[in-house]
Amino acid sequence: MRNTAFARRRTLFSFVASLLLMVIATPAMAQYTDITALNDLGGPAEFARRRQELAKQAKTGYILLFAKLLLPQADHYREDNDFYYFTGIADPGAVLLMDVASNRTVLFEPQQGERESRVYGKNLLSLTPAERTKLGFPAVLPLTALQGALGGALGRTGEQDLWLRLGFADKPDGARQETARDYVTEYAHPFGNPLPGDRGVFKRLAEMFPAAHQRDMTPFIDAMRYIKTPQESAVLRRNGKLSADGIRRGMARAYPGIYEYQIEAEASYVFRNSGAQGIAYPAIVGAAANGTTWHYFSDRDQTKPNDLIVFDYAADLNHMTMDITRTFNVSGKFTAEQAKWYAVDLESQKAVIAMLKPGNTYQQAADAGKAVFEKAGVGEQWRGFPGHTVGLATHDVVGTSGPIRAGQVVTVEPIIEFPEKNMHFRIEDTILITDGEPEILSAAVPKEMGEVEKLVGSEVKKP
Repeated sequence: MRNTAFARRRTLFSFVASLLLMVIATPAMAQYTDITALNDLGGPAEFARRRQELAKQAKTGYILLFAKLLLPQADHYREDNDFYYFTGIADPGAVLLMDVASNRTVLFEPQQGERESRVYGKNLLSLTPAERTKLGFPAVLPLTALQGALGGALGRTGEQDLWLRLGFADKPDGARQETARDYVTEYAHPFGNPLPGDRGVFKRLAEMFPAAHQRDMTPFIDAMRYIKTPQESAVLRRNGKLSADGIRRGMARAYPGIYEYQIEAEASYVFRNSGAQGIAYPAIVGAAANGTTWHYFSDRDQTKPNDLIVFDYAADLNHMTMDITRTFNVSGKFTAEQAKWYAVDLESQKAVIAMLKPGNTYQQAADAGKAVFEKAGVGEQWRGFPGHTVGLATHDVVGTSGPIRAGQVVTVEPIIEFPEKNMHFRIEDTILITDGEPEILSAAVPKEMGEVEKLVGSEVKKP
């Protein structure tokens, strides 16, 4: 009798090989796949290494990952974070199928007509075999072949492991748990989608292949994404600099009477002009009472003299995000009361950052910041570790608890606020944990009180 595992792989990949001969492609480069970004992150070999590591964790069966299905409304296409993490490819509708035992991978893509490929650009399926191989995927098949391939792999008697991301997708401006809340909103609405996002995929797979054992690979994915590679750290370092430059420009061109959206626009120009593909999250430019709404996105009001401005904004570069906040007086000089609480917030932030070293824990870092709040008499405003992880998502995977490890990237953003006085103080930097001192990726924008006051309005054209 033939070895079952060998027969299974032979059946699947014989099917794949025969279909590959049917694919006809014309020379081009994939429209949504950013070759520069792919190479900056380590190139096809790095993404192949990630897939191999994921397969080691899974040990058995098959891995299935899905790209986004549709283009966004009025924005640049940004791929599903997990699909991108393991492929470096950005093609709507693509599906990755991997045989864990052999590490062999096939990418299934929507087949394009001639007009569609001319109008929207060619996806990987429409490229030449040489071009696909250059991007790390010599085996690319029409999406219509996927069900047959899955049938060959999962349709036999006996249970087969099918590894899926059963956890929620994250996005540049939202964590997995934030997507979960979005889905709850859909469930709760009387006319909402009963199977939002990718929830319908798992149900359909279970109906088609009832013997397959659906297993969750989200913990494996998160453990890998939690520690940044040297290439990811390099991209984050670049993003920290250009995002900080954008914040600097917005502050330098601020003055009483400027509109919130004009401050946003100054930073947006720097982001795009520096090569960022998009934004990490919608800009928060909150003047006076608006600043006390933590996620104030309207940015439509006109500022007034001595308004306290909360400016929270950053870019998305090569699928890696950033997070920076500065608080300043739009007139360029903090009032005495504003200066008092700004100094406390900054002292607390510095105390937390100083503890971000391997050998310490996030609880110890939080305790250092809390002590500053308590000394200033606002201990009741402390809310635990004042930050979150950053990476493919601004609110990235895993979270800030347990031991501090090199390669983690987190924000530090303690908040002091007095809503009745229209005062909200938030000083936020993104930090790369190293084997030595913490590296402040957003250090190019000042936060010392005197430097902030000197910067605000420094580039305003005088009449």
